[in-house]
Amino acid sequence: MKSSPHRPSIELLFKRGLGSAEIARRLQISSSTVRNVVAAIKKRGDASEVKKSGRPRSVNTRNTRAIIKKRIIRNDGLSLNRMASQLGIARSTVQSIVKNDLKLKSYKLRRGQYLSDKSRAMRLEKCRKLLQHFQVRRVSDVIWTDEKIFTIEPLPNRQNQRQLLSKDDSMSPKRRLAHTAFSRKVSWFGPVSRQPVKLRWFSLKEM
Repeated sequence: MKSSPHRPSIELLFKRGLGSAEIARRLQISSSTVRNVVAAIKKRGDASEVKKSGRPRSVNTRNTRAIIKKRIIRNDGLSLNRMASQLGIARSTVQSIVKNDLKLKSYKLRRGQYLSDKSRAMRLEKCRKLLQHFQVRRVSDVIWTDEKIFTIEPLPNRQNQRQLLSKDDSMSPKRRLAHTAFSRKVSWFGPVSRQPVKLRWFSLKEM
């Protein structure tokens, strides 16, 4: 708890014979503050602040907190272990700063499918073309296939890959999804025909 900056004024007025209520009224501060300072004067003879016990802060400083805050703003998916190793401090210290000083919490990545504005427009256009196609053709004319899409890039680990956010941002658009935005994929299609068929490779834009 911070010491009152009015200690010298309270001590001066008290030694002049003023009561606690009058001192609080003149300085426009709480009477409890005045009573505490007056009690210290009666006990020790002056209103000087007593040196507190305990180890002073040597790592959790303003500079360290500012560095951690800037790094999280740049990348809210940072690993606390890696950050502690880079700064040369204990992980518990980094965790304490993130939780108690910055008021941030580690959230798992949400499950969902990434749809950008461009991909939404493409899906809408494909659906419209599909409807137009079946307006003049029968469903029996469609060649039904069994395909498999292989994702080349590994999927994110929701348990280990997390996001540091405040409570207010936990349900905001800042919350990321557990996916890669445009992951590279391989689509395999194996047709069966009685006649020789020339193989054709499709690009991602054609699929």
